[in-house]
Amino acid sequence: MSFTSYWFALAFLPLSAYGYRHLLQKSHFNLLLPLLISLLFYYLNDAHNLLLFCVSMGANWLLAGLIGRNREKTRYLALAIAGNLCFLALYKYAKFFVVPGTAIPALPLGISYFTFTQIAFLVDTARGQARSTNPLEYALFVAWFPHLPAGPLLSHKDMLPQFMATPGTSSALHPEPRDYAVGLTLFAIGLLKKSCIAPIFHHAQGDVFQRAGQGDPIGLVETWIACLGFLFETYYDFCGYSEMAMGISRMFGIHLPVNFHAPFKSSSPVEFWTRWHVTLGAFMRDYLYRPLTKKRQVWRHYAALFVVMMAVAIWHGATVPLLIFGVYQGLLVTGNHALRRWNLIARKGGRLQHWAGRVFTLAAIAFSVSLWATPDWHAAQYVILGLMGAGHAAIWPAGYFGITAIFAAIAFNWSAPSLIDLVAKELPAWSVQLKKSTISTLAWKPSLAWAVAVAVALCLALINLSAVKEFKYAGF
Repeated sequence: MSFTSYWFALAFLPLSAYGYRHLLQKSHFNLLLPLLISLLFYYLNDAHNLLLFCVSMGANWLLAGLIGRNREKTRYLALAIAGNLCFLALYKYAKFFVVPGTAIPALPLGISYFTFTQIAFLVDTARGQARSTNPLEYALFVAWFPHLPAGPLLSHKDMLPQFMATPGTSSALHPEPRDYAVGLTLFAIGLLKKSCIAPIFHHAQGDVFQRAGQGDPIGLVETWIACLGFLFETYYDFCGYSEMAMGISRMFGIHLPVNFHAPFKSSSPVEFWTRWHVTLGAFMRDYLYRPLTKKRQVWRHYAALFVVMMAVAIWHGATVPLLIFGVYQGLLVTGNHALRRWNLIARKGGRLQHWAGRVFTLAAIAFSVSLWATPDWHAAQYVILGLMGAGHAAIWPAGYFGITAIFAAIAFNWSAPSLIDLVAKELPAWSVQLKKSTISTLAWKPSLAWAVAVAVALCLALINLSAVKEFKYAGF
């Protein structure tokens, strides 16, 4: 029962929100009811892994308590992290462990997201930055259903205070009419991105990647259009999901962090990775990059950046193209930092640097799609040759649909405010990079114009829902 199913949109979500609102007045339901809703959602999506999910939560809660009470925190923390990473690797990279001919087990729903969320809690417990919680609080924090299929990654610092709010107060646990309005706006426009906009860019890719996998000729322009189409499709798919998750959670009075904030407005690769999959970036920064750079040597900084980008690549999958993708992104990010350090480019350059940076960043990220969208090095090589004009096919493609779609997407993403910009005033300061928000006269407010826009978006999304595929990162 995906977010993009009629059952979810027309039955599970409204019934859950209604029951939550009316039963939450009873204090003993304060934590139990949202937890039961979350576990029911997990059961309806991945029933055979529900017990495994609960065991993971129970084991990590016990480990957090053990780490918090014991003086030898480092030893227990290392064992706990190793256990979680082995659990994650066993499923994500099962093909390397199972006997040939044996069925590969399906990934438990949201395994990366609930595992990373729990690792962060364990580390902060060892650092003395997380307080002990009772089992219900902890389980609700980890299992909160809007983030389970594909994130965002949750931080206990931001989420636990919301779940622990007491009845009878104007807390996040008690949604107000404005919460429903903002939540429905985020949900409807996120669903529109997934069901109506992402398919446009899927169609724009044509059969380029399929032909590359077969070793057939591909042309320069059509290959660039296919890579940009894959990038925009992934963006509207994943960003649409993230905004839907924020909207669903808001209807229950709970704020989730922003996961995408206008990444195509970035004027450097470093900025791009602070705007794309924001919560994964924050996790890597806090729990991988900073521990590796406690000593301030410059080489440690660059080495840590490389390690982070390799970790992100391996998280996506253990294939040769993705490993090269990690090296490529590591070179981009470290090169960007080095140019800043040598004062060859400024952090806040002029207008020319800003727009040149946007073009370069988009082209550099699109080039990496050749490694991201292909299953093996054979196909990746052909895509790279196509991007360089050596694909042994005509430069210009036969049709202009893909070119029109890509240029329209670039113009829109460079000039128009993002949905996060439009609702920024309705979000808590911790959840959005306010310094990067674009001020717009179109900013969200409870008005007739916005009500009509949201209603139209929701109707268009629901009309196209039957043909929608699962989210790209669902269960990742």
